[in-house]
Amino acid sequence: MLLSDVFIVLLLILFAWLWWIDRGLKQMAYKRCKQYCEDSNLQLLDDNIQVHTTRLKKNTRGHWQLYRCFVFEFTSTQEQRYQGRLEMMGNTISNIELSPYRI
Repeated sequence: MLLSDVFIVLLLILFAWLWWIDRGLKQMAYKRCKQYCEDSNLQLLDDNIQVHTTRLKKNTRGHWQLYRCFVFEFTSTQEQRYQGRLEMMGNTISNIELSPYRI
């Protein structure tokens, strides 16, 4: 086995590991969205959240962390769709915002 083959295998393992971590964070964000909607007497539509933005951003302490923004749709009346947003810094949920909705 050549050194280049070992490098390629290690690179593939690295990408698989990063993908695995990303999927876990998305699942954590989904569960938090679902719980937040249930606590607010709302329904998370399509049982889905989508990654809107991923980038490096400084946190409140001035350190660089991976920032992720997820968007989702919810309803309060079963008739109209509204959009919400969940933000994560690193592996911590930092903010959840809902657009104004009818009660």
